[in-house]
Amino acid sequence: MSKFRRSFWLYPLFQIPLIVFGVCLVATVLCSLLGLGRPSVAVAIALDMSNSTYEGKSFNAPDTVMAQEVAAVRSYIEQNSQQLKSPNNIQIFGFGDRVIPLTNSFTSDRQKLEAELNLALANPNLSSQIGTETNLSQSIDQGTKLLSNIQDRCRELLLVTDGVAEVIPSVLTQAVAQKVKINAVVVGANAPQIKSATDITNGIYLSGESNNLQIFFKDIFFTSFNSNVKWVYFWRGCTWIALMWLIILPLDKWVFQGLINLPMNLSGQLALGNALFWTVVTPLILWQLSGLPFFSNC
Repeated sequence: MSKFRRSFWLYPLFQIPLIVFGVCLVATVLCSLLGLGRPSVAVAIALDMSNSTYEGKSFNAPDTVMAQEVAAVRSYIEQNSQQLKSPNNIQIFGFGDRVIPLTNSFTSDRQKLEAELNLALANPNLSSQIGTETNLSQSIDQGTKLLSNIQDRCRELLLVTDGVAEVIPSVLTQAVAQKVKINAVVVGANAPQIKSATDITNGIYLSGESNNLQIFFKDIFFTSFNSNVKWVYFWRGCTWIALMWLIILPLDKWVFQGLINLPMNLSGQLALGNALFWTVVTPLILWQLSGLPFFSNC
């Protein structure tokens, strides 16, 4: 790099990266503060309604695991309608031996969801229709089939259970093929097969007490499903790359030539090499952290 004949900020090699840096910095701030780039999401919520979720009490009685599950779903529906300009499409179903829809279809309409859920829970035959056991494979399979009909949205299956049961491998294969993420809360126990299912599909696995379900639904699942973190990381990465090109001339003049006293050619090569290094490495780091939003926003 030749010796500077004028101030480095007058060179295009400084001015162009400065403009790009400013654009990327503004985009990062907007994505972080305004949530720009949030994905469109469809959520199928599967609630364990086997007899263990209300053992010793009546179906959906207060203070049972089932009642806590229903309360958590209601909190998710409320948050979904209040905090998102483009709310999630949600469908709810219960499972035991069999899978029974609790709402009719995917919708973002809060009133419709709550009305259909209330009507289903008021059905005196619901407990006998669902059965007493816990069929996780059937619930995952049904959730995958429902979500596979949804286009142009991220597909999230949210499973809540208090039981430990087998998950058939073919069901997971189908979920992966349909790009369905399996997310699960296991109440009061650890379930290695369910955790494996969430790991395979890049979902979230949690275990804890039933009184934490609302916190899990609102603070973890809702936040994760509707996160624009891929875009935030992407613009941060672009800002960092632009910064590395922006400091080429200051590095050359003040650091490599001024402080270290390197020859002009070597100092220029090092400054350019630093920018090229981060231009290549930063996308690789982003890919490992969250993936690039151009390939998938889910």
